[in-house]
Amino acid sequence: MESKLLVGGKNITDHTNEQQKMLEMKRQEIAEQSRSEREMQQQMLVQDEETLELRETFTSLQQEVEAKTKKLKKYLKVCPPPPLLSLPHERN
Repeated sequence: MESKLLVGGKNITDHTNEQQKMLEMKRQEIAEQSRSEREMQQQMLVQDEETLELRETFTSLQQEVEAKTKKLKKYLKVCPPPPLLSLPHERN
């Protein structure tokens, strides 16, 4: 039997080695893509948390504004503001 088999004009051992190299390269690409996807998911989680915190802060600030506005209106009903003093006319 021949020690070398030919496939499409190539030595079968060389052909197999090339395929193994290509397979390893594809595995590395897939691993890199998976790592990249995990990083992106982590970044999205962080952004979601930050967005939630901002919404909670806005809600708290909005509630604070509403409470203080209500308190101010109540105060103005009890104690109306003093009338504005008229300013003396400017002298020429």
